[in-house]
Amino acid sequence: MFLYSLILASPVFAKKKIGSSKGSSKISSGIIISPKLRKDRKALLVTFSNLQNVSSFTYELTYLANGIDQGVYGSVSPKEESSTSRDLLFATCSHNVCRYHTNIQNMRFVVRASLKNGQKISKSYRVKP
Repeated sequence: MFLYSLILASPVFAKKKIGSSKGSSKISSGIIISPKLRKDRKALLVTFSNLQNVSSFTYELTYLANGIDQGVYGSVSPKEESSTSRDLLFATCSHNVCRYHTNIQNMRFVVRASLKNGQKISKSYRVKP
């Protein structure tokens, strides 16, 4: 397990590689981001913890699938919850039917958080499918 602790005064990108191993990153104000590939490698499972000091955050997963740009974007405004999680499928879904993408390359996962004290932070990951 890898833990990083950063003290940030302005937006910063920190890169971490995610493969089949589990890992989590502790970033400014104690926020913990734990991304890992699902066992079948068809989704990125992400848990965000220790969100007491976060007013909002966005996440973005981008990649190429068969040479076509693909991606997932979302945002969270934590209220009383101290953690939340997301399952980001490498697929296109409609009417509860999903077509999983193949030949995935250049995968990146980025989280941008706005803290209650006004500070903004970013964390970038390279994901190895």
